[in-house]
Amino acid sequence: MSIFDRFRRRSEGGRTNGSSTALLINDASAWDVLVPTGYTPLSKNDVVLRCVHKIADLVSDMTIMLMENGEHGDIRVRNELSRKLDVYPCADMTRKNFIYKLVSDMILYGNSVVIPEYDGSMLKNLRPLRAAAVRVDDTGRRQGYFISYEGRVYEPDEVLHFVLVPDPDKPFRGRGFTPQISDAVKNLAQANATKTGFLKSKWKPSIVISINADTEELQNPDKRRKILGSYADETERGEPWLIPAGELDIKTIQPLTLQDLAIQDSITLDTRSIAAACGIPAFLVGIGDYERNAFNNFVATTVMGFAQIIQQELTKKLLYDPAWYFKFNPKSLLQYSLAEKSAYVTTMVNDGMLSRNEGRAEFDYSPVDADGMNDYALLENYIRVGDVGKQKKLVQDEPTEE
Repeated sequence: MSIFDRFRRRSEGGRTNGSSTALLINDASAWDVLVPTGYTPLSKNDVVLRCVHKIADLVSDMTIMLMENGEHGDIRVRNELSRKLDVYPCADMTRKNFIYKLVSDMILYGNSVVIPEYDGSMLKNLRPLRAAAVRVDDTGRRQGYFISYEGRVYEPDEVLHFVLVPDPDKPFRGRGFTPQISDAVKNLAQANATKTGFLKSKWKPSIVISINADTEELQNPDKRRKILGSYADETERGEPWLIPAGELDIKTIQPLTLQDLAIQDSITLDTRSIAAACGIPAFLVGIGDYERNAFNNFVATTVMGFAQIIQQELTKKLLYDPAWYFKFNPKSLLQYSLAEKSAYVTTMVNDGMLSRNEGRAEFDYSPVDADGMNDYALLENYIRVGDVGKQKKLVQDEPTEE
């Protein structure tokens, strides 16, 4: 049976039901053919895993805040519900790992489903489901869809359903980044297979020695080693060989390199394509140099895009007060220089936009219990905002009767 017959049989064997995506990888036993065979989940690709980790790691670093609409602006609410979501949403893992799983499932599978568990009217636990076993479909229904998991069917309002890149035909179901990166991942697998086969190949001799001998004599391994040993074994390292003229003809060969085959360029191009499809700057996957503006743009677009999906679903399904909503705080992720941040905080304090204790909080300093530290004051002698109009230069003397 040829390798192509084995490949054809594997491809005709059928796929299992589910939302996991498959790609081709190289078969180590047939590296010399350079045909990747076999199926493996998308999550086994190292470039995809790096992209998933970077996005999920940053999203899970942000604080989840419970906000309330106010007449003069939204204010942060601190109660047991806000603590539950921000500190211990899941009984089996920390908040960071919980958010990390949600984001990684959305990227790899397009959907992430969480079961909220209640103790009476109080939220007790958020239990994430295994994404590979979740089925989202509307077969047999005139309206709406259902979520099937391990033989049980859930209605959409019974679960938290986080969707990434809705399907055009069935928008209630997410597709993730699979359509954008599938071709690049296959090309990357083929390039890695070629690279592995090239590096393992034994047909890369650096020296060829032509010997004046019979063909049958050279076909015997023992005689070949004896002929070579008569020169190599008796010569010290670095000492030149002394051979009769016309008996040996020694030539050096410069083998092809990966650069000659342009394999590394292909790998770099496919890696850039996967990173771009995931919305990640190339330097975060090891290509190019760090750029602060590109990183901040990545946080403001890609990272906050995932945060919006999570906070909107949490607000829609968990909150009963229409004035409340959940919000992620991205300020801790943005990259600033210390001089720029110091100048920004100083300006805000001098203009009365921040109190001095709030300015200290921007640098993670504890508040100081001193007079005036919690007041909003302007630059001139740090006059309180409420007393700005009482300055003598602004108060006109009242006219007298004279």
